[in-house]
Amino acid sequence: MAMKMVLGILCMLLVFVTPVSGQTLDTATLQVILNIPQNLWVRVSVSELVFEEKDFDTTKDAIMLEEGILATKRAAVQVVVAGNVGHALFISSLEDAFQGPNEATLPSSQMDYRMTASSDDGQWHQLGPRSYTGEAFFQTATAGRKTFNMDFRLLATWLDAPGTYEGTIIYTVVPLES
Repeated sequence: MAMKMVLGILCMLLVFVTPVSGQTLDTATLQVILNIPQNLWVRVSVSELVFEEKDFDTTKDAIMLEEGILATKRAAVQVVVAGNVGHALFISSLEDAFQGPNEATLPSSQMDYRMTASSDDGQWHQLGPRSYTGEAFFQTATAGRKTFNMDFRLLATWLDAPGTYEGTIIYTVVPLES
């Protein structure tokens, strides 16, 4: 009996449900124009690169040279550089020298940098002033994003006065010319 009732209800639903047919009366179109700009981007993981007294300890990682003491900061900065076109990354110092106590200066050329590698044989690049237009530190002919770490080293010569020196390192990403 219950089965007959269910079948009866289904039959009634089928009778009263009729397909709806509609006509399209009008359409509208919208043209899409996308103007994607050239995007170049660079970020660094820290706001300061600090060489402390312990970095110049020759009983640890610092190296004593004839000119002075060479201190190295391994993987000190993580860099992310990206672009939707081929691009190059340049690294420079804002000024020719870092400013120290009592008007002392330390030439920015006493600082070197390189991309961190598993071996210790990566090529070091000398930090130069922003006006220097030498070879790019990193470049790629294709669009994309690259993340890498950087080592820095600083030569404190026997002639450099003790104290705190300050300066600015600039990372500049530019498009490669086609």
